[in-house]
Amino acid sequence: MKKTIKVAIIGTGGISECHIEGYKKLPEVELYAFCDINRERLEAKAARHGVPVERCFTDANDMLRALPEIDAVSVCTWNNAHAACSIAALKAGKHVLCEKPMAMNTREAMAMKAAARRPASC
Repeated sequence: MKKTIKVAIIGTGGISECHIEGYKKLPEVELYAFCDINRERLEAKAARHGVPVERCFTDANDMLRALPEIDAVSVCTWNNAHAACSIAALKAGKHVLCEKPMAMNTREAMAMKAAARRPASC
């Protein structure tokens, strides 16, 4: 089956392995890009899973701007970054799977919900 869905992972720490392994089981999904603030961990995880270094970023906004072809994003960051990363991806028109907890508080969760309901801005 042709790989037709390009997925990015934001946050390449421990929990990202669950997302990555799940995506690898889907024949139509390509692990397309990785993002993490820790460059060493980012590049090691990318090498292990076959993501080219040119599609590795330390800033989620830079990744979303540089790779508009991404279809979906898994947000696997620290809890306090879930809302910001999810909202950025939603604004870029991406489907988002966010690790739990969704947000740090109700205000963040409502902002995420609002972003999901707005048309993409890019």
